[in-house]
Amino acid sequence: MSERYLVMFEVEEGEWMYASAENPFTYDSKPLIFDTKGEAHAHSLRYNTGIIVEQSGTNPRAAIRESIQKGI
Repeated sequence: MSERYLVMFEVEEGEWMYASAENPFTYDSKPLIFDTKGEAHAHSLRYNTGIIVEQSGTNPRAAIRESIQKGI
């Protein structure tokens, strides 16, 4: 099974959510899912704090912690 990717961004300090195609979006909106890391990266550039998260085994807290350690 190939890996798929999600994009998360910080709405306010310490408050993260997944990027969604819905407009307006809420925390309950379905996240955008990207087939390639390149597509996810291109979308993440829309956000100052955008990070890429692998869909399988997605653990948002771990992804955020890892990105902060890398220096977003």
